[in-house]
Amino acid sequence: MATLHATPGPAGPEPEVVELQPPKARTSRLQGHEGFLWILGAGVMLFIGILKGINLVIVLGYVLAGLWVINLWLARRALRGLSARRLPRPPIVAGTPVEWPLNVRDDGSGGGNWVLEERVGAAIASWLIVRAGGAAEFRPRVRATFPRRGKYTLEPLTARSAFPFGLASKRVPLLAGEEIVVLPRPARVDGERLREWLFRAVVGGDEERRKRRRVVEREAEIHGLRDYRPGDSPRRIHWKATARRSRLTVREYEDAAPPRLILVVEPWLPATPTSTDRDRLEGLIALAAGVVVEWRQEPGARLALVIEGPKPVSLDTPAGPAGTDRLLIALALEEGGEPPADPAEVLGRLSRAALAAPVLVLSSRVDSPIPATIGRALDRVVAFNPVGRPGRWYQLPEAVAATAAGR
Repeated sequence: MATLHATPGPAGPEPEVVELQPPKARTSRLQGHEGFLWILGAGVMLFIGILKGINLVIVLGYVLAGLWVINLWLARRALRGLSARRLPRPPIVAGTPVEWPLNVRDDGSGGGNWVLEERVGAAIASWLIVRAGGAAEFRPRVRATFPRRGKYTLEPLTARSAFPFGLASKRVPLLAGEEIVVLPRPARVDGERLREWLFRAVVGGDEERRKRRRVVEREAEIHGLRDYRPGDSPRRIHWKATARRSRLTVREYEDAAPPRLILVVEPWLPATPTSTDRDRLEGLIALAAGVVVEWRQEPGARLALVIEGPKPVSLDTPAGPAGTDRLLIALALEEGGEPPADPAEVLGRLSRAALAAPVLVLSSRVDSPIPATIGRALDRVVAFNPVGRPGRWYQLPEAVAATAAGR
């Protein structure tokens, strides 16, 4: 538990970062029951003193009870004048450490101390606040690492005090609880290799289908040459110009239109899934998240997401970080199961402009019938990649790569 001294002033002390982790085990069965045992002892003394007529024991019982009452009054007084708010949190990704700030203001008077607690499930982060009187403001930070994607419950932010004797405790909520969504950890996807693979899978050797290349792959013309910059793809290097100028030179393209893609995800699970089935599902969600993040990095790029699960999802969000977050949240909340009876019906919810884009189907099973069903409905070739099939254009996170490859 970190200790903060709430000195008066608008800025307050420096932020203190505390890790969200399970509470320490109790060292004794009586730990946490001190106040109850104290009152029980006072009651026993009063009972014996009155029964036996021993005034000294009666007085001692009243003194013990009085100390408990005084402790309760001081504990309540130590929590007066507190207010708090949660500042905006960054996106939370499974397996990646994240920090979020809190803003707490103490307008109470007098001294004392209290404990601020932030809880997520059984994990807790806490700070001991030492009051010095006068208005004070401080901004503690919570650091956490969530192992899996999905929905978590952030418990109400609470303040508790047992000042000064620890015999009676008072707890007050400062903020209401809320739900947070942990996004899936995306796979590493090579955008250029993905587009090349899509082109080969969708266009193939049919000369007539080569006209669709503008949909699959950015139509671009060489705009000129420039020096190499960190992050440029090695495929854009112009080797003849590099040799002539004695420094790395790359081709610069002028894009004609931003790319579009329909990403269909089948989070299939059998009726009685095994741990391998669930690991393969996590690999599928990671791969889909990687495609979403990589494809939408390009300015103006659009990606429509269709999830063929027990609760079908169809989303075509505008370009930008907010739309990307919506797609990742939909993937994070997917629990998997049997696909709908008519997979093509879910795809039909998209606009006509979105349906003109190429279709990439990702599935957690290698014998999925969905690519053929969608191909017949749209009368076109559909690219298909089950998560267990290795690909040069993606790399799954290490935590799920081995199990997702199993069959």
